[in-house]
Amino acid sequence: MDDFERAIRVIFTQDPSIGAAVREQANAYCDGIKARPDGWRICWDRFSQTDALEVKFWCAQVILQAMGSMAPEARLELRTKVLGWLGEVVPNTQQEVVVKNKVALIYVGLARLDYPASWATAWQDLMGLMDKGLPLVDFFLRVLAIFDQEVISDEVQRSQEDRQRSHQIKHAMRERDVVALVECWYRILTTLRTSAPQMVSDCLRVASLYIVWIEILTVANDKFLSAVCSIIAEASASASEACECLAAIISKKMPAGKKMMMLSELRVCARLEACVQKGGTSQQLLKEAEMLNSIAEAVLEAYVDLRVQDAQSASAAQVAWDSISALMPLIFWFFVHQEHQIAVCLEPFLTEFFVKVKSFVKGAERQEMETAPCHSVSLEQVRPILMQTLQLIIQRTAYPAWFQHHDPNIEDDEQHALFIRFRKSLAKIYKRIFLVDEQLGLQFVQASTAQLTQNLAGVQPMEVDAVLYLFKETGEIVKQLDQHLQAKGPLASAFVQLVECEALVNADHWAVQLALMEVYVRYGRLLALHPDLFPRYGQRVLQAFVSRGIRSSNAHVVSRACFMFGRFMKLVKAQAAPLVAQIQEALQDLLVVQYVPSALVPVQAEVSLTKVAIKGSLKADDQAYLFEALANLATASKPEELRPKLEMLLKGPAQNLTEILGNRAPGNDVAGCAGWAGRNIEAIATVSKPFTVQHASTAPAWEEVLVVVARILEKFVNQMSREIGLWRAALFLCRRMVEVLGDRFLEILDTYLPFLYATNDQEGPSGERAEDLAELTVFAHQLVCQYQQKTGPYLQKWLPQIFLRPFVVWQQLPEQSEQLKREKLELSSALLQLLKEAALRCPGAILEPMLGNTRHGQEIIGFLLVGLQDARELKPLQYAANAWAALLAAMSAESAAAITAFPMAQLLQRLLWSVVRMDYSDFQSQKVLNEASSILHSVMNRTQPQDGGGMRSPLATDEGNLPASPGERFAGAAQRGSAPQALRGALPRLLCQGRAHSPSAVRAGLAP
Repeated sequence: MDDFERAIRVIFTQDPSIGAAVREQANAYCDGIKARPDGWRICWDRFSQTDALEVKFWCAQVILQAMGSMAPEARLELRTKVLGWLGEVVPNTQQEVVVKNKVALIYVGLARLDYPASWATAWQDLMGLMDKGLPLVDFFLRVLAIFDQEVISDEVQRSQEDRQRSHQIKHAMRERDVVALVECWYRILTTLRTSAPQMVSDCLRVASLYIVWIEILTVANDKFLSAVCSIIAEASASASEACECLAAIISKKMPAGKKMMMLSELRVCARLEACVQKGGTSQQLLKEAEMLNSIAEAVLEAYVDLRVQDAQSASAAQVAWDSISALMPLIFWFFVHQEHQIAVCLEPFLTEFFVKVKSFVKGAERQEMETAPCHSVSLEQVRPILMQTLQLIIQRTAYPAWFQHHDPNIEDDEQHALFIRFRKSLAKIYKRIFLVDEQLGLQFVQASTAQLTQNLAGVQPMEVDAVLYLFKETGEIVKQLDQHLQAKGPLASAFVQLVECEALVNADHWAVQLALMEVYVRYGRLLALHPDLFPRYGQRVLQAFVSRGIRSSNAHVVSRACFMFGRFMKLVKAQAAPLVAQIQEALQDLLVVQYVPSALVPVQAEVSLTKVAIKGSLKADDQAYLFEALANLATASKPEELRPKLEMLLKGPAQNLTEILGNRAPGNDVAGCAGWAGRNIEAIATVSKPFTVQHASTAPAWEEVLVVVARILEKFVNQMSREIGLWRAALFLCRRMVEVLGDRFLEILDTYLPFLYATNDQEGPSGERAEDLAELTVFAHQLVCQYQQKTGPYLQKWLPQIFLRPFVVWQQLPEQSEQLKREKLELSSALLQLLKEAALRCPGAILEPMLGNTRHGQEIIGFLLVGLQDARELKPLQYAANAWAALLAAMSAESAAAITAFPMAQLLQRLLWSVVRMDYSDFQSQKVLNEASSILHSVMNRTQPQDGGGMRSPLATDEGNLPASPGERFAGAAQRGSAPQALRGALPRLLCQGRAHSPSAVRAGLAP
């Protein structure tokens, strides 16, 4: 071993005993070799002499790097050495894969530089080496694969120069070498199938790469196709690659007419039928299904192209349609295969076919095309395909036995996610068939439901689910379903037939019941359109909902049934209203609001005590669905029956609250009792959801309950934390009562507000929750919007609490993260929105404290100024500008002098500073501009000198006044609807004039 080889080994070794100095010397020595003009020659000599892998690798890499700068004579010398090494060394020695790849890269590099100009025999030289044995065959295929990757493939991003060189090489190869290359492939496929199956697979992969750009007839001929198809038919180890190769041949881009002539002459459909191994392994069938899908897509694409061409293409279009028809039996065979992974492979073609098929049918083209196509098919020709697809869709839609329905991580599993997507695609295909032939689709629905009800005992539950699922989907397809049901069309008959089948309606399987619920809700409108059907079929559905759904032993079925029960009730509200008492009695035990000890709440629970359920009872949300459904029915009762039915629904929760007030609740669990009270209040609020002020006869019942709830809040005033859930339930009830009682709730609300803010009183500033206060502020905004001027006295009374509590919390909120900043922004936006609405609806309640020098009044002024200072947040800026504009506009002429009590200079400075910096691409900016003009207009009107004296401009100082004219011009332009850009352009001039006239105002901080 000489110094050269020793240096290379030092570079590659990981031996820690070799120091940095030695490594540096080794690198310097090797760099010296690289820098020599004949360095490549030294490296090749060492490459061909040594057995050390790292030395071979390093030398080959140096040669690769040097080739670009080598003279043509040097490349010729290197080429001679490489061919000599291939012919003399490779047949007799075993070379490492990495070495073979490096030499193949050198060969490819030389061909890229010299073929065809100075090395016209590059491919002939390579093919001539194949007779020397399998190692050279392997090298031949390796060079072709690397040549595609390094020079030819369009999938690799290349420079313009490299793309041009690639086109030149491909053109030369088509003229000189492609025929010989394909002949070599054929020899490999036919002679090495048994002795070297891996090389056959490699050859097929290489062929698939080159088919994209070589002349198609070199491979699309009887000779080559027979070789490929025989490999598929034998189900050999190379069958998968053969499928890919055949698909590449058929899918090659070419004129549609030429493609169909080729497929016809080569009898491709017959070849497929003969070579496909229906008894093969799953992996082989998977590859064959993928191949068939690609071929079918190619034929479909050709037909779509041909049928819109001139009359001369009609015969080719007919061939394409005949080919599609011939492929269908094979497609259906794979599509119905028991392993859904195989069936999934055909879904892309079927989806595309049924997207396009409507335009194939005679008559459809009149609506979709300006000129008639040269070829169309009749509906009778298409119907067999439609019908067979419909029949297979039911089989394929059924969930397989391995599907884990109750696994919460189901969507993360690839196999499950694949089937879910497949099922959705089948539903789309199913709907497409209806668009082609609705009559056939409806006949199929009738037949499938009839077969289901007549042979239910022999149908598996998941197959029942599939039929019901598709029947439900049909309701989404039919246009104007209500008219269809009104006319008692096929879907109405099918629905009645399903409900008449007692064995089906009373089926025990959870999947069947879930599917039935979807059907009940989809078609339940029929029972309202035909009230005569409700006594028999409507009551049967109600019984099924209760006995098989709501009282099911499956928790998922119970939750879904409670939700769907409410939706069904809305459909048959008028018909089911007389049964509300009977239904409540049937559900009475499930409507009991259970006491839950506070000890059952998990440590650090994310849910409140009101959401915890005892085993065997309904979850809180499910129980709420039932309360709401029954309340919906009650609202459909006669006026004289409305209050008694409401009191019947409120009786249970109200009695529980009375029991709690009487200290008859179980144990001494104060937190548990507070949580129980919260659940009862939530139930009462849920019952109120369908009620409005129009149900005036129920007002006394609500007022009685509200008195009890107020006493509950007083009793548990120290148990208002979020974990208990009582506070949120009380807020929910108050929101509802605004809608239910209207003005009558204002007096009652005066009692409730202290309790709603009690949670913050007990926790202190450090424990206050911005989210809760934001909700309270939104509620206050709701009150102002609902009651408008009537809110004034109450708002004036409670403003210190309503404003100061969230304001203080807002001041204390940190801003160390984006989440904290967002929380602070949400609270400030809610508070600004409240002030804006109050300024518009009842401005006196806001103006009095602002002008009266009270603490909360001064804080409101400061907060509204803060709302103007950030031009990046347009929503708070708009709210603040709205509020200021409304307050200034509300001042009477007599109180106009009070405007001097406001920091008008600061107000205008911040307003104009933000307005000029707004994002004018946001639609809200125009609203802000309008409010800004309104503020300026109000200010200018009330600050003009009167009778030679009086008030001055709010920006005035001892050094001068800001003239009114720029502001007036801006205000007038905004009010006339000028473009935002024009208004924005006026603002800098206004600011500049203000600076010129009032230097001290600038020094005081024109920029906020």
